[in-house]
Amino acid sequence: MDKEKILEMSRKENKNKDIAELEAEKNASANAITIGSIFAGVLWFWQILTKNGSNDSIPAIIMVMCTVMYFSKYFNLKKKKYLFYAVCWALGSLAFIETAITGFYK
Repeated sequence: MDKEKILEMSRKENKNKDIAELEAEKNASANAITIGSIFAGVLWFWQILTKNGSNDSIPAIIMVMCTVMYFSKYFNLKKKKYLFYAVCWALGSLAFIETAITGFYK
């Protein structure tokens, strides 16, 4: 393949975005998940500390986001540690989803 064909394939694959733009989008997504998780966790603990009960759907959402993130990393990079992390987050997700659903009916 010549250089022009490779560049053309890369442009199609990346939808005419440059590497810096792709990297910025990746970092923004990671920061959004991290900050959103911290914020949701603080709200969840605040509910518990103020004795207003707990909304278990908040940690369930956080854990589902982390599960998806680690499964995506595993499928893209094929590293077993990411599969392990994803399974752990998925088990935590299932536990909190179950408590959130049962809490809806109390």
